[in-house]
Amino acid sequence: MARRTPLRHGEVLLLPVDQIPVGQRQEVTSCIVGHSESGHHHVLESDIAFAQIVAATGDLYVDLDSPTPLRHHKGHQQHRELSVPAGGWRVIKKTEFDVRTRPRGDLADPPIRPERIPDSAFDDRFSRARMRPVRD
Repeated sequence: MARRTPLRHGEVLLLPVDQIPVGQRQEVTSCIVGHSESGHHHVLESDIAFAQIVAATGDLYVDLDSPTPLRHHKGHQQHRELSVPAGGWRVIKKTEFDVRTRPRGDLADPPIRPERIPDSAFDDRFSRARMRPVRD
């Protein structure tokens, strides 16, 4: 079998795996592997049933017996149709991270805040704009 490489389809990344973990297995002919930012589906579709596996970790895997088309369901094709080779694949969905929505207390260390250096720490021989401390 030819070496399989990772495939990117919009917000979805398919990683080839040699072994699929144990999980909830279902035989399907269509599997939604991701939603685009605009809410349209990325779908593996086949006339032949293939396995859709949800591992104990919640990760999605598919086990394809034959090359299977990956399509973007939208009024027009935003992403080109791909043919996903047979074999096991782990599905990874792109997630966005927004630091403004991060819950407080996630950091192990509190933020470092620079202390204000009092004016008495500076010698008049140096420009205050350069903020150079006096050296003894």
